[in-house]
Amino acid sequence: MAQVRTARAGSTLGAALATAGERAYAARVELALVAALTLFAAVVRLWDLGTVPLGLHGDEAWTGLDARRVLREGWIGPYVTSALGQPAGPLYFTALLFEFLPQTTSTLRASMAVFGIATIPLAYFAFRTMFGRTPAVFAALLLTVMTWHLQLTRTGFMIGAWPFVEMAVLWALFAGLRRRSVPLLALAGALTGLGIYTYNAYLLFVPVVAVAVLWSLLSVSTRADGLRIAAGVAALVAAALVVALPMLLYINGHGATYRSHEHTVGVIYTAQWRAAGIGGRAEILRDRFDEWLRGLLRGGRPDYGDGLAAPGQPVVDAVTSTLALAGLAFALWRWRRPEYAAVLAAVAMLPFGALLTTGDGLFRRSFGLAPFVALLAALPLAWLWERAAGRRDPRGYAAMALIALLVAVPVVGNVRDYFGPAQRTDVMRFTYPYQDDAASHYIASLPKGTMVYFYSDRWAFDYETRRFIAPHATGEDRSRQFGGVPKDQPLNFDAPAGRDVAFVFLGDYLRDAATVTARYPGGTLTVGRRGSEVTFRGYFLPARQAP
Repeated sequence: MAQVRTARAGSTLGAALATAGERAYAARVELALVAALTLFAAVVRLWDLGTVPLGLHGDEAWTGLDARRVLREGWIGPYVTSALGQPAGPLYFTALLFEFLPQTTSTLRASMAVFGIATIPLAYFAFRTMFGRTPAVFAALLLTVMTWHLQLTRTGFMIGAWPFVEMAVLWALFAGLRRRSVPLLALAGALTGLGIYTYNAYLLFVPVVAVAVLWSLLSVSTRADGLRIAAGVAALVAAALVVALPMLLYINGHGATYRSHEHTVGVIYTAQWRAAGIGGRAEILRDRFDEWLRGLLRGGRPDYGDGLAAPGQPVVDAVTSTLALAGLAFALWRWRRPEYAAVLAAVAMLPFGALLTTGDGLFRRSFGLAPFVALLAALPLAWLWERAAGRRDPRGYAAMALIALLVAVPVVGNVRDYFGPAQRTDVMRFTYPYQDDAASHYIASLPKGTMVYFYSDRWAFDYETRRFIAPHATGEDRSRQFGGVPKDQPLNFDAPAGRDVAFVFLGDYLRDAATVTARYPGGTLTVGRRGSEVTFRGYFLPARQAP
């Protein structure tokens, strides 16, 4: 009998060790998978950042200019008035990098790309907590290559911090709800409060948190369980308010400044909205939704705020959007579960960042939706994969191969298109001012103290791109558009004696370089080129040769 008991004990111990070994192996595989996804995300977000997108956008330059202000002044508050007004949170991270790295376009964009890269593992862990490993893997991979996320996290726009905080909130929130952990729910609250410092439209995400909490409270089975969650929710709300307090105080004291962005782009402040009745206002929102959805799914709604949605360049590829539609049906079918209710709340709320505003910037203002689109697309993929993997026969393996091939289409196609055709579209070439970028680098290379005379039909000398790239340059506008030269009067090409001078010509003024080279021989002509295109002409005239 003792031998039987010993044998059983040995068998139980062996099974426990085997189970522990399997768990350790699974943990190592999972860690390797997450590391591979993160590395892939880093490669496609950091490669050639200085020139892809083409040139430094003015809103990107504002990020760099404000980060330099942080280095000079320290704390500059929770909100800045640049780019129509925006939360200042990500600026402090950019300033940190500027403290240790060269203050270049690459460093500026990398400071925001870091948020995009970190969003991928965070999305994995958030969605793993909510839905399991398989949906999390597919969602993280699809988000990594989604043109929407790839484009906006390769720029210096501070928008990349928005999905990053969303994923952090969801991970802490659902981990806390599942474990009934008050500290984790408090962390979720602190992260929720932190999000207010990322982007103006982040507030649309707050109802997603509220829906998840409410559904969890409604689904408790015991009074003790409900009290535990209620305590966690109280901690969540308190932590959110404490973290958000500096911004709340700022809003209370600077309400007009804080709301100036909203008043500038908000659809409800337009004359068209004010003059319309209920039916007319519904039509305005419907038209805006059609405009947003067309660009999202088909392209053809060029967004000159972000460079997205050019003809033939949808913001979300056809495979991902089709799968996401199927995933939406999954979520609707299971809406009673808190995790699905949260996703549906995100789908319902986050598009309003685009719908309630006017003009360009549609996809920037609804960017918080991108991870949820990836998740919705992942749900049917995961459902099919798990059933195919469970067969363990040739048909199952063939099905898994077909699913992998289906996923490879957006993975390969999106990366190829983004670094190829997308960069050559008229939308991208117009939105990212590579001509002014090139001219600004030329100006930065001129001898200290050079007086720059700037001739451009599109950009003023003080445009943010030049101010970031060549911050110490001195110059004046001499174009008709920005220099105040009437059409019936000739342009001014005078150059003072005794000072280094540079004439810089862009756009319609490129041909005028011939006038100054003929009038002031002996200077140095520099011609900027991008392929066969002349981006600028610069003519440097040393002081000793100036008349």
